Amino acid sequence: MMSFEDMPRSEKQQQIFGLDPKMAAAYGGCLLLMGVVFHQLAEKEFSSVLTLSVLAQCLSFVLIGMQVTNSHSVGGVSGKTMILQAMALCFRLSSTLFVDGYLPLDTTGDMFYQLVDICSLLMVLHLLRCIYKTHVTTYDKEYDTMDVKNIAIACVALAVLVHPTLNDWATFDIAWTTSLYLDTVSMLQQLLMSSKMGKVPSYTAHYVFATLASRMFSAAFWYHGAENIARFHAEDHGDGSFCFSAAAIVVAHLLQFLLLADFGYYYLRASCSGSMANSAPLDLNAPSNSFNI
Repeated sequence: MMSFEDMPRSEKQQQIFGLDPKMAAAYGGCLLLMGVVFHQLAEKEFSSVLTLSVLAQCLSFVLIGMQVTNSHSVGGVSGKTMILQAMALCFRLSSTLFVDGYLPLDTTGDMFYQLVDICSLLMVLHLLRCIYKTHVTTYDKEYDTMDVKNIAIACVALAVLVHPTLNDWATFDIAWTTSLYLDTVSMLQQLLMSSKMGKVPSYTAHYVFATLASRMFSAAFWYHGAENIARFHAEDHGDGSFCFSAAAIVVAHLLQFLLLADFGYYYLRASCSGSMANSAPLDLNAPSNSFNI
């Protein structure tokens, strides 16, 4: 067997980072698009980080799509997570396509932001078709047991009770908030499924990590957005009452980060150590890659 020192430079990079050319192209294309959006389209406006968030989310679905296409298998992919992701995107689009209360303030909010979400939704619908029809024989159903219906009902009910009012229209405010709550819980089943299986296909690991990046961009924007919501609440009520809707946004993003941060740490550790080389699965039972939820 060829030693690491004798490998060509390109193979060494793949050995270290676990990136095949297609995956590297996906990452590179997304980063390039992010740079163009931030510097040219948004003209470096801070609100564009929300658009970067949906671009990273779209990348995560592209990576899963690449895994399914290459392997003709949906092994390790949670169908329940994809259902919740599809619902979250539908609720968010039902708000952002009609009113602008939760859109970036820069020019990316004029339609680019929504188009990226539409692309993400189409990708998720394609993945759901692969999971439940095209490649159903490879679906790890026994590990994917979350009760999606009750979770969705709980998210809608909570959104009705606690939601911001940036749209000044309850229906659309509740739709956006439902999307936020669904986003918060959607990755839980994927993480639980991966933990039960003890390993994660490398593309799925990259999908989870790209989702973490998306949540971090979103959190950066909505931390400041929540401050504005709390200020508007204080101005409207004038009584110094606690703003539950602003707190809910912060808590939701904090939970999203906490759910994914542990995986992100071990993902980076495995990538840098070469444990994910050549698209090998990330072994969650190995001492160097232990994964706890």
